[in-house]
Amino acid sequence: MKPVEIARLIARRRFSKDSELHWVPRDHSSPTGYADGTTFALVDRSVGRLDWSVIDPMKVRVSKGASHFFTGSEYFWSRTRTHVWCESQFERDELMWLDFGGQVQKVWSQPFGVVFGMRSPLAGHWHVPDFLLQLSDGSYALRDVKPLDRIDDYAQLQFDETARVSAALGWPYEVLSGHSVHATRIVEWLSASRHDRCRPPADIENRILDAARHGKTRLELCELASPEFPPVACAWVDNLAWRRLLALDLSMVFNSNAILTTARHTIAGAIRG
Repeated sequence: MKPVEIARLIARRRFSKDSELHWVPRDHSSPTGYADGTTFALVDRSVGRLDWSVIDPMKVRVSKGASHFFTGSEYFWSRTRTHVWCESQFERDELMWLDFGGQVQKVWSQPFGVVFGMRSPLAGHWHVPDFLLQLSDGSYALRDVKPLDRIDDYAQLQFDETARVSAALGWPYEVLSGHSVHATRIVEWLSASRHDRCRPPADIENRILDAARHGKTRLELCELASPEFPPVACAWVDNLAWRRLLALDLSMVFNSNAILTTARHTIAGAIRG
């Protein structure tokens, strides 16, 4: 089933007093891997307690194909070694920040439609949240993404109503509205080394972390890790920074002279953006 067909099914919704969730769950017996139709349920805590990792909902909204001169693509999520759909560069950046934060285990893009009930000021409308997150402790959270300067009165009402739905499910909700452009570009650079192939061998990793106890420049750590050919070690050092084992100030210029410190020996919150 294609996303546009799912959206049509949601459009033919029931008009309930309370809000509903509509989604397409995974079905291993199906040729496509997903059920042939949507599943819906009234919003309550029991739905929030479902094992959504087993449901594995399919993306339900059709993309326009390009947004803000950005063709929709998939972001490689390092923790599950899977790809997550994102339909704008801004959305991709926020997904990258979630990955960098290290507290999210799994992400579903556009996982379900929220059909607002007749008691809602948005009765007759529906909204597809951008991301469903499974956190490291197994709990779930809901996120929407929109630049702050593009949140008008209708969008704010939509987000407020989605927050109420999320609270009824027992999930925290937040609208991600952007980070410092400078910090985002540094995190993007580090993300290139998030893959397992960039992890240093255990002995070299310990050598780098021990050397950075009181702060070393990126160049010094690279020379220490690979004296014969320091450029080889750049990916190792950047991987440790991506995994937050090395702390750095994201407000400063990031180059060979950037200071990195072993994270466990720094004050909490040393990495900031």
